[in-house]
Amino acid sequence: MRDLYHCRERFNTIADEYAKLYVYSNRREQLTLSGGVLNFIWNAWNNYWRNFWIAHVSGGLYLDKSVITPIFPGYNDKESCHYLLYVCGKKNRHRPNDAITGTHQEATWGDPNNIAQIAMKLLPHHPNMNYVLGLLGHYQTHIQHFQRIRNSFCHLNNENVFHLNSISSYYSFGPNQLLIDILESTTISNSTRCFDNMTDNMKGFLINL
Repeated sequence: MRDLYHCRERFNTIADEYAKLYVYSNRREQLTLSGGVLNFIWNAWNNYWRNFWIAHVSGGLYLDKSVITPIFPGYNDKESCHYLLYVCGKKNRHRPNDAITGTHQEATWGDPNNIAQIAMKLLPHHPNMNYVLGLLGHYQTHIQHFQRIRNSFCHLNNENVFHLNSISSYYSFGPNQLLIDILESTTISNSTRCFDNMTDNMKGFLINL
């Protein structure tokens, strides 16, 4: 049975430990480290939401240790994921015990668009999804920025860096900083470094669930 409290603690530990590795002395080190650090944190984020959704499909313990009433008691992970893919529009139908064949078929469970769509569809079964949707409205922008920056740094080329222009207005750049330095820019809304602001908001979302 999935314990979402422990899943959240696992994400926080990974985020904190990998954030400590984001230390560099030159541009080359920065680019090398940032891709790896962002990727590990993003993977941990998606793994948390995978556990979150599966717990609501097949049963588990919520963050306050209350028992989650399953939609399909006894479903395994592959069956639960097939249902969730149907819920977020990536499968045309779901029949009892339909299952995916492997993790390569899974969605990006922590993508804000998928969070919104799954939460809306699970609302008739789990009223707490109203709260998830409310929190998402507050944290969504920061999560989307993390996702976009992570994708750009993990597939680094001029085109992907250029795509960061669409979020650059949220950040203040120093006189010697370029778009590629967005992680070191300052978040205009709260004067916090971009990297710290994004990870703090991801942890804040989970803490407030």
